[in-house]
Amino acid sequence: MKTGISYFGVRNPEWVRKDMQAIKQAGFNYVLHTFSEEDLQYYPQTMKDIIALSKKEGLEVYVNPWGVGRVFGGEAYTELAARNPEMAQIGKDGKTLVAACPNSPAFQDYMKKWIKFVCECEIETVFWDEPHFYFEKNKPELQSCYCEHCKEASSKQQSLVSFLAFLTEEVRKCGKRNSVCLLPPWFPAGLENWDEVASLPAVDEIGSDPYWEKGDSIEKVRKSYAEVSEKIANLAKKHGKEAQMWIKNYHIEAGTEHFAKEATEIAAGAGITNIFAWSYLGSKYMDWLRSDNPELTWKTQIKAFSTIKAANFSTFFKL
Repeated sequence: MKTGISYFGVRNPEWVRKDMQAIKQAGFNYVLHTFSEEDLQYYPQTMKDIIALSKKEGLEVYVNPWGVGRVFGGEAYTELAARNPEMAQIGKDGKTLVAACPNSPAFQDYMKKWIKFVCECEIETVFWDEPHFYFEKNKPELQSCYCEHCKEASSKQQSLVSFLAFLTEEVRKCGKRNSVCLLPPWFPAGLENWDEVASLPAVDEIGSDPYWEKGDSIEKVRKSYAEVSEKIANLAKKHGKEAQMWIKNYHIEAGTEHFAKEATEIAAGAGITNIFAWSYLGSKYMDWLRSDNPELTWKTQIKAFSTIKAANFSTFFKL
């Protein structure tokens, strides 16, 4: 079984090594290292070293384009659209947005550069995290994109599918794997038809992250994780892909740490044996994401993975 955790914010290899040792000792066999625009520009060799030492500590490595172009998920700043206006998405009101456009040839060229570098590192998989067009809730004037490159595109769905086809094929040429994590159905990301993504030849695994919001009930968590886990499992089986689910380990309110345990068991119960959590140590080191009790969140997730690994497969896994 694959059990993984995301890791970000530390670029001191000596300290990262200690954390990788802790992650391995906790029973994880995978780590996802975020790889932002800042990392590519200012920390390329450091990131290569961090990935190499993670491998030496016995962890397989995923990387993701963290917040790159604001086309992918993540709390990293992007300056691509500001420095390269020809990359920018255009809002319905005609104003330039802070996000890059997946249809922009200049942005695609940048992504080829990003892919080339990360695939020279000792990674197993490139994780395409929540690909989407720019949106803000309750602000229809900011819905995008109306740039010159999108005038010829048939739809946001087709634009993102074509973009993912391009990205995943570039990664496949480099001999690495591709994992695509789709935003859950209630986000207006522009990718409503998951089947089209799962059918892409260079996509190796398909996943989602139906994270709960503060104040949500355990009943809502159970329902959303059951529905999305089943959908992902069926989609993966249909297209011969690996299924992956993500468990929320950030913004966990005190007293709700067990939500992560239940979500993990529900995903495993759907037959998914590739489960990651976001992020390390209850997101303790980023106060905007920090859980109320990061250490308890971390211990709860470790126990959840230990439980499903030790359980009888007939109990948790549909074979």
